Amino acid sequence: MSGVTKTVLLEFPPDQVGKPLVSRAVRGFEVEINILHARISPSEVGRMLAVVEGEEPEVEGTLDFLSSSGVRIAPPGEGLALDEELCTHCGACAGLCPTGAFTVSREDWKVALDMTRCIACGICVEACPYGAVTPGGAFGFTEAGL
Repeated sequence: MSGVTKTVLLEFPPDQVGKPLVSRAVRGFEVEINILHARISPSEVGRMLAVVEGEEPEVEGTLDFLSSSGVRIAPPGEGLALDEELCTHCGACAGLCPTGAFTVSREDWKVALDMTRCIACGICVEACPYGAVTPGGAFGFTEAGL
């Protein structure tokens, strides 16, 4: 599929979790939605990291549809925050990150975060003994991740 690709964090209110909104978006707007990570339970807030791909008007229409259905949308870079002042560069986050979003430089042994690789799983939040990695930005993840 050609066109544009947008990676987004989606937060579904409890009253929308049981509705097939993603399915409706795929059928109604002729987009592809790749779910990278999700935590969704009945009667609870649902959170999802997804890639929406299609022609620009269709992708924008999909996001508008989801938003008008009560789904909060944010770019993935707003899911986590790394506090450089609290970080001791111990590497606990890098050792557990399943996507390699956290890396330790061999030159200066500093931890770096690449949000383009982050799937907002929250493992790093739990792993950091210094509280340097926190849920942040858009709607804040729970300690258990999405």
